[in-house]
Amino acid sequence: MIDPVRFRRILVQLLKVLVIIELVGAFLQGSSGGDWSRFGIDLIVAGILYLAGERITAILKERRDTTRKRMEQEGGNIRLWDALIFSLLWTDQIYAGIPADRRRLVVISYTLIALGLVAAFVRVGSGLMPLVVAGALVLGAVNLITWIISLERGERETLQTELRLARDVQISLMPKENPAVTGFDIAGMSVPAKEVGGDLYDFLPLGEGGTRFGISVVDVSGKGMQAAMAAVFTSGAYASEAKQSRSPADILSRLNRGVYHHSRRGHFVSFLLAGLDVGTRTLYYANAGQTKPLLRSATEMRWLDVDGVHFPLGAQPETTYLESALQMSRGDIVCLLTDGFTEAMDASDEPFGAERIEEVFRRPGLSTLTAAEMLNVLADEVGRHTGDAPQHDDMTMVVIKAL
Repeated sequence: MIDPVRFRRILVQLLKVLVIIELVGAFLQGSSGGDWSRFGIDLIVAGILYLAGERITAILKERRDTTRKRMEQEGGNIRLWDALIFSLLWTDQIYAGIPADRRRLVVISYTLIALGLVAAFVRVGSGLMPLVVAGALVLGAVNLITWIISLERGERETLQTELRLARDVQISLMPKENPAVTGFDIAGMSVPAKEVGGDLYDFLPLGEGGTRFGISVVDVSGKGMQAAMAAVFTSGAYASEAKQSRSPADILSRLNRGVYHHSRRGHFVSFLLAGLDVGTRTLYYANAGQTKPLLRSATEMRWLDVDGVHFPLGAQPETTYLESALQMSRGDIVCLLTDGFTEAMDASDEPFGAERIEEVFRRPGLSTLTAAEMLNVLADEVGRHTGDAPQHDDMTMVVIKAL
């Protein structure tokens, strides 16, 4: 059974073939008989049809967009004429948006309606029988389409419920307030996307007795409830491992084994873990596939790298991570972030990029702001860059400022 879009394309191609056949016939007639009037008329008609087709296509394109916007804005107050124009002009897009496993049902509905129209004009039995047959066919088509729509609505509501629950789970894993750490100003934020990802950040003491203050920024691959559940496992496993060691590299190496054995293949966890030794004002950090931290000091601006492997957690069964140390001085600022900030795109798909983040943190007056205010400044800049473009990924960041 052929679908309506393909059927329409076949008709258009058939029309083009018939025009070409007519032109060839007129040309042969003119060549043999010397009368080129038919060929000339055919050329003029073909040219008019071509120009008219181009003009009609341009008008329809403008009308398509206008009608679509009106349909979206008016909601339930849609006029019958606009609905008709929309359904005719957007046939390809409407049909392409139907799930593949239900397109055959839509085609059957179209077929029933077509048979109903035929039955209304071709006598099937006597008396009211043609109208009864036509009405039954059209009613069957309408019921079938209504059933398809109800299935789509039910699945959409289920998905929305799942996303809402996943969002609640994700939010519950993050701190409710910024920590109070002697000698430092620390603040975190996570700007969720419409599709729930697995971003989160956390503040936990590392080692027995909490000898270091742990700061983590995490990005779990995947979307929806699956990503939320992976984030729950990762968060719980990290909380357990954080009690066993004060070394970020050691914690990530041990955490990697659990993530590998409990996650599906191809699903990873990017994890940046920093341990702040408040007494010595030293930041120890290890990176498992996450965006590099950004340092702004009185003398430099650079992205902090770590020696060794940078595989995300779960990529390999046994991975040994290394860590680096940074001695922080008064006024130093370290930014831990996920790629949702660097990859935030505007309407033309241009990413915000690492360079723009550097530009924000180079501003002379930035050092007078609190860590929370710095987060807001960067979020505002990203918002100005993306404009009305949809946010496709969570944006998570923690700022550490030495006082």
